[in-house]
Amino acid sequence: MHKGIIFFLLFYFIIFFTNAQDDYVIVEPTKPKNTVFSSIPNPDFTNYLLTSSAYTLKSRDIRISGTDIIFAKGSYGLTNNTMASISISLVGTLIGSIKQQIHINDDLKMAGSASIGQLLSIPGDSMIFFSGAQAMITLGDIQNNITLGSGIYYAKSTFDLINEERELFLNNVYISTQKQISQRVYLIAEGIYFWDYNVFSGAGGIKIIIKQHMSLGFGIMPLAWRDPSINKSNIEASAIPIISFRMLLDRH
Repeated sequence: MHKGIIFFLLFYFIIFFTNAQDDYVIVEPTKPKNTVFSSIPNPDFTNYLLTSSAYTLKSRDIRISGTDIIFAKGSYGLTNNTMASISISLVGTLIGSIKQQIHINDDLKMAGSASIGQLLSIPGDSMIFFSGAQAMITLGDIQNNITLGSGIYYAKSTFDLINEERELFLNNVYISTQKQISQRVYLIAEGIYFWDYNVFSGAGGIKIIIKQHMSLGFGIMPLAWRDPSINKSNIEASAIPIISFRMLLDRH
């Protein structure tokens, strides 16, 4: 397999299953806001299109999500501040994760998460083992917020990944924000940078609220990187459409 293709696929799956590993949904009482948009609460304020905020599910609530038909996730609130989830995909992904929230005040949350499992499995006994951890802080209310996060990840493959290595350590930082522009529509912008390999990604798009417990997301995920198999100055880029569906099963 061409190194450029491997490089692209590796970061594509890591972005989806590390930055999206904690994209949970929660609905909780909100304080009154002097805004014309406050009549319809945001049922999906703990995640963006790819990355997650520091919010968590309430105890016993269940979240189901799907992205680009290929990826699916189920999440369960163990307590009001702790949750567990399972991620699967059509490419053989099976990753478990857990997340812990720290409540600072109504407009400030911190969280940490950890995940482990199989990132990718393809014919011919080719697979990628994955583990990772993230920390994040979110400032804002459920309608409008901004999140800063950072993560460290480890991948081990049965085939060569980058520079003929089968083991890979990655570190990233990200910033994400969402802004409500009408009662049911939000603008979302995200930036993700993997400084080990000078890879930039992120997302930009909109989120549409359906009824009170569902949302649809539409956006574009850019991905730009330097291909080490060519030369250090060559930069390759691509863009992937994102279509997501999220549903909250409120058990209270």
